Amino acid sequence: MKTLIGIAAAVLLLSGCARPFPERLDWYGHHPSLYSMAFRAAAEEALVRSMTGLGYYEHMGDAAYTLIRGGVCDRRALEAYLVRKERACRLIGGPPAPDCANADACASFHYNRELFADPAIRSVVEAALRRPCDFLTRPSEVTHWNAPARFGMSASENWRIFQCNGTGVVGRSIVFDNNDAVLRVNFEMES
Repeated sequence: MKTLIGIAAAVLLLSGCARPFPERLDWYGHHPSLYSMAFRAAAEEALVRSMTGLGYYEHMGDAAYTLIRGGVCDRRALEAYLVRKERACRLIGGPPAPDCANADACASFHYNRELFADPAIRSVVEAALRRPCDFLTRPSEVTHWNAPARFGMSASENWRIFQCNGTGVVGRSIVFDNNDAVLRVNFEMES
C-alpha cells in the first residue's frame, strides 16, 4: 500500500511540474503577451530582410535599440522607421482582441489596412507568422543579443519564447479581418 501511495504521489508531483503549452515562462514575469511580442518581432524582421536583404539588427544598427516607439505603421511611418531610422512604429500592434489571449495559444494585432493592401507586405508578414523561427535573427548573430530591441524583447528572448533551438512554435491559422483591421494567429508547437 505504501508503494502504491508513493507511486501516486510521484505521478502527481511530476504532473504538477509539466507545463502545458503555451508556457507562462516564469523567466519573464508572466507577461500575458510574450508570444504576441515575439510574433511582432518576427514580422518586422521578415519585412526588413525582404526590403533590404539584411537582418533587422544589421540593417538598423543602434536604432534597433534606441528609437522611440510609436503606433501602428502606415506608409509614411514605415518609411521613417525602416528607411530613415528616425522613429519606430509597429508593423502589427495592439491592443489585442479580448477573445484572443496568448494563454489560449492565440495572438491578435491591429494593422493599417492601406499598408497591408500591398500583397508583398501581407505575404512576408504571413510567412513570418507561420514560421517565426525562420525569420528571427539567431542571438549568436546579434552583438547585443540580450538587450531589449524596440519591439520589446531581446533577440535571445524572442528565440527562447518560440523555442527555436528545438521543435519551435508555428502559426497554424492566420486570419486578416480587413473590416476591423485585426489580424489573428492561432499557434502551437510544431509537430
